[in-house]
Amino acid sequence: MKGSQSELVENFLAQADIHQKWIQTYYSAENEAFCEREFDYVTKILNAPQGSVILDAGCGNCAHSIRLAKRGFVVEAVDCSETVLTLARENVKSRGLEDRIHIQHGNLLALPFEDGTFGYALCCGVLMHIPDLEKAIAELARVLRSGGQLVVSEANMYSLEAVVLRSLRRLLKKGKAVTKNTPAGVEYWTTDATGALLTRQANMQWLIREFRSHGLSLRKRLAGQFTELYTRISSKPFNKLIHAFNGFWFSCMKIPYWAFGNLLIFEKEVFA
Repeated sequence: MKGSQSELVENFLAQADIHQKWIQTYYSAENEAFCEREFDYVTKILNAPQGSVILDAGCGNCAHSIRLAKRGFVVEAVDCSETVLTLARENVKSRGLEDRIHIQHGNLLALPFEDGTFGYALCCGVLMHIPDLEKAIAELARVLRSGGQLVVSEANMYSLEAVVLRSLRRLLKKGKAVTKNTPAGVEYWTTDATGALLTRQANMQWLIREFRSHGLSLRKRLAGQFTELYTRISSKPFNKLIHAFNGFWFSCMKIPYWAFGNLLIFEKEVFA
């Protein structure tokens, strides 16, 4: 296969099958209920006025854009995959939210917006798939205005789940993906005839430092889902217990350092 790493990933994400697989894996009733609670909490922290415009960078099928629109916000949704944008437009139209969600093609390595366009932005589960992470972070910082807030959701390489599974892979010498250790986190690469998919478990401290180098200071670090083991286990009763524990951790324990999912809320410095 020829092309840069970014091109290979974009080719992979152009496939409809990968998006359908993610929908089947992650869009269960239990996960939807968790995301609703999560967005209630995050939007309360952001304290954005009703009608505020929020960038959804890497919007996918617009599930998060729809959550934001239902809470009274206007959303500018962008994604590099025209394949998933077709699905996003169908989802938005079926909910009658075309007047609140504007969808367009846009690459996180070169966002189609002027500097300082947005007061609020969201980037959930997207940076983990981007090889040129530094460029993507610089672009998010560029389009955010001074005093603006950015919500980032990523997988935590030092979570209990990530550490245990890495140890098991080394012990059993199993795993189809090529693993790379980088300063930004642990990268897992899988390839097929069309391209390559990167999935990165982030080094949160590296991520925080990189955003800080672009003028974004960490305002709050929150626990997302404690574990995603429900993606690996077919037992419905056991999965219900996992989802219940995720809800308990998010609502009661709230410790991000052991949780697989982490939410980082940044604020851009105000320059005189």
